Amino acid sequence: MAATRSALATAPRTRALRVVEADAPTRPELRVVPPRRPTGAIVVASLVLVFGVLLATAALNTMLVSGQRDLDRIEAEIREGEQRNQALELQVAELESPDRVVEAAEAQGMIEPETVIWLTPRADGGGADVMTAPSDTSGGDERADGGPGGSGG
Repeated sequence: MAATRSALATAPRTRALRVVEADAPTRPELRVVPPRRPTGAIVVASLVLVFGVLLATAALNTMLVSGQRDLDRIEAEIREGEQRNQALELQVAELESPDRVVEAAEAQGMIEPETVIWLTPRADGGGADVMTAPSDTSGGDERADGGPGGSGG
């Protein structure tokens, strides 16, 4: 009996242990987690990079605007120069007109000759032949360079 008492004495303890183990909450399986990377440095580096790109874009845009302003100024100067050139060409054409040349010559006291004498160089280079033009030059037989029509000038 002593054996059964000792068996009984030990039996409830074992059962009690088993009950305690069954009532305890189950723990999840543990695993090794890799060390965490420092994200603060990455965030700061990313912000610096984004800020640098934005700053470079603003600088490039400023350079483009400045270049465009210079280009506009140069184009305005070119237009102004072209207008001045056209005005000067008109002035030259007016000053070279035959009516204006005759007017300026008469204003300086020059008179139209009664007879016109044309000098034609000789082919041998030994002087010039004299030829008198007809007194009526309105026949239209003159060349544009002032020489008699048909012969050299």
